[in-house]
Amino acid sequence: MKSSKISDTRYLLPDNMTKKHFLETLKSAFVVKQIANSSEKFSILESFEWGLYKNNLLAIRHENQSISLWNKHNLFDIELAQKIDDINANSRFWWDFPDCTAKEILKPILDLRSLSPIYKGVLKIEQLNLQNEAGKILVFCQLMSIYKPEQPRTPIMRQIRITPVTGYTKENGQAIEFIKDLGGFKASLPPLDSLLGAIGISPQPYTVKPQIKIPPTMPARSAVSSIINIMIEKQRLTEPGIIKDIDTEFLHHFRVAIRMVRAAIAQLKDVFPQHEVPILKQRFGDLARETNKLRDLDVFILDQERYMNLLPESMRNDLAPMFNDFQQNRQTEAKRISRWIGSKAYRDEINELQSLFENGYSAMETLWSEKPSIELAINKIQKTYKKIYKAAIKITHTTPDEDIHRIRIDCKKLRYLLYFFGSQFNKKKIKIVGKHLKSLQDTLGIFNDLTVQGEFLRNYLYQLEHKPKKDIMLIASLGGLISTLYTMQIQERDKCINELAIFSNDENRQLFKETFIVSSDTLPSQLQQKGNAQ
Repeated sequence: MKSSKISDTRYLLPDNMTKKHFLETLKSAFVVKQIANSSEKFSILESFEWGLYKNNLLAIRHENQSISLWNKHNLFDIELAQKIDDINANSRFWWDFPDCTAKEILKPILDLRSLSPIYKGVLKIEQLNLQNEAGKILVFCQLMSIYKPEQPRTPIMRQIRITPVTGYTKENGQAIEFIKDLGGFKASLPPLDSLLGAIGISPQPYTVKPQIKIPPTMPARSAVSSIINIMIEKQRLTEPGIIKDIDTEFLHHFRVAIRMVRAAIAQLKDVFPQHEVPILKQRFGDLARETNKLRDLDVFILDQERYMNLLPESMRNDLAPMFNDFQQNRQTEAKRISRWIGSKAYRDEINELQSLFENGYSAMETLWSEKPSIELAINKIQKTYKKIYKAAIKITHTTPDEDIHRIRIDCKKLRYLLYFFGSQFNKKKIKIVGKHLKSLQDTLGIFNDLTVQGEFLRNYLYQLEHKPKKDIMLIASLGGLISTLYTMQIQERDKCINELAIFSNDENRQLFKETFIVSSDTLPSQLQQKGNAQ
């Protein structure tokens, strides 16, 4: 039996050592018996954000399309793999998998992300028993080799795993000494990094929110140019995933990046010549508007189960034709967006826009363009908060929905400003401000989503009612869904009013005054005095 006291020992074997020489060396002291041997093509799977790597996990897809999942401590240990069976090549999302332990592990890691192959090769695993002449097993061995498909005779990585057998510690040590004499060595890197390094892959996890650290004394226009360039770079990273339609998150982050660029241009417009601002807003706005329909369809399809559950069970299946329609429309729209992102017209436009900012925006000087960025940050953050505060204290139960939506937009502007310039201020206070703002934004966001979804469905209902052939059951169930969403919208509206009252209270007002000032921690004393005197 395997020892429970002594853990497995893994050694990398030198690339110039042949399997024949390896086995002959072991046979000089042991009877080597091969008990299992497998060779297959395989793919290493990962999400775009490298979620598995971040969680010290490795997933591979086998030739039969099943998936094995390991943690960093038991890579390629067949007995300890978490398996996902009964799937096909199109099973890429956690919800595509049957109920199993691996599915539960992957669900929070992947969320809306797809698993995609990042490497394809050939995996050979040989199970060896090192025995004595009497046939007694002394040591367990596993020889794991990875090959490039085009070079099936030359391994790019070969690892031997030695597992001791209870009562044969001496023989286990002897096997290890043989491996060391052959040039075997323990990897210095963590197991996953060692594996990825051997196959020539360097993890470069995508960051949903890239860190922005703008020096307080940086000229304002240079700071804004840097912010916009970071967002455009983030946007460009999503383009291949949109073209291949890998998952819906690529388009979502594409749109978020553009939204932040537009916000920076609109909110920090004082650093640009006045006549150039509308042109920039229009050009980036056109990019975002091109994707509106596809994003709307994605949101509804992803939330299909939630919408179904909002209706009585007897009416749920009546909504199926609507979602089938959405799926068909999505396929058409996804292909159109794929062609657009891959087109010369798009590439020319985004390349030109990126070139405007990557080395600093060149234009005539403005009143604000050369001022320290922290002065611009304080000015805009304070103004935006005051605007929210003045609107919030006027909100009542009779206030039109449009007024609440305008506050939501201003809150989003404030959130972006905090993201752009938050590194310039006291970390603890920024964290508190961010927490209050997030709570308000979450509530306002739900209210807005319900409004937008209701409007989308009403437009769809209008189209159904004007078709020559009317699906009466679908129309009825859709009417019920719209009514339910409207009831939820009213409830969320009351929550918005309560959150706005909290956000605009005296404590928060004082917090904003204390947080967004020129600090001795961020600026020379002369500039600090100038900033606080304003």
